[in-house]
Amino acid sequence: MTLFNDFGDIVQKNAPLGVYTWFQLGGSADFLAEPRSWDSLAALVKRAAEAAIPWRLMGGGSNILVRDEGVRGLVIRAFENLPYEIAIEGNLVRVSGNVPLSRLITTAVSAGLGGLEGLVGIPGSVGAALHGNVSANSTDIGRFLKSAAILSLNGEVTTREGADLFFGYRESPLDDCVIIRAEFELHPEAREELSQQMLKQWIIAKAAQPMGHQCSGRIFKNSNLAADNASEIIESVGLKGKRIGGAVVSLRHANFIVADPECSVEDVLQLIEFVRDAVFEKTGLELELELEVW
Repeated sequence: MTLFNDFGDIVQKNAPLGVYTWFQLGGSADFLAEPRSWDSLAALVKRAAEAAIPWRLMGGGSNILVRDEGVRGLVIRAFENLPYEIAIEGNLVRVSGNVPLSRLITTAVSAGLGGLEGLVGIPGSVGAALHGNVSANSTDIGRFLKSAAILSLNGEVTTREGADLFFGYRESPLDDCVIIRAEFELHPEAREELSQQMLKQWIIAKAAQPMGHQCSGRIFKNSNLAADNASEIIESVGLKGKRIGGAVVSLRHANFIVADPECSVEDVLQLIEFVRDAVFEKTGLELELELEVW
């Protein structure tokens, strides 16, 4: 019996990963698991820990670039196959980690609860948002976290209180665990006003991102920069539209790289380094990767 045979068809061997990422590029995982329950996810993590097999968590794949050589060990794709919940009690919103961030925001706004509407337009799940403490419009998701049920690296489930956690810009104390459930404390606001704010921000966010049919990814963090954001700095250096092979800096948002059909992983990696070197040479600023390269 191989390591994960008793998990049945939820685990595949030598499974392609690129198809699950926004870039649509990259190699395979030794094992790819798509659990259908939170208990089976915990069992997978525990098995990997017992066997000293490295494992990674994949959500919607919006912030991941997989190298051609693929990923050793186990990749757990914890997204649409898992059951999810979203419930409101007073000012509290309880949600499972695999729920899309967009659904959390629209549900809160519909209930007249404010705080998260500035994050609309950011892709991914609630768990992924907490892993990276996503931020926009002078707010971040971590500041609203009341508590989180997490699955640790050894497969144990614990609860962390938001008041005991420190979230920095695009930095989270929860980045090395699986977020099973999170509870957010929001504040009441007029529903109509919240809806208008959310719609306005959604239009702005979508207008500045690559087109929906394009394979792309956001590349750099905005932290520690003298200008407003990485996109403005890259654009000021004249790199919008810069191309290496099939990879090109987006004309709509300079902090995105778009992968044309002929693009390779190496094209994207070379363009990332070219942009980082050019920005440092002309501005003295060091761009820090937000994209995860596996």
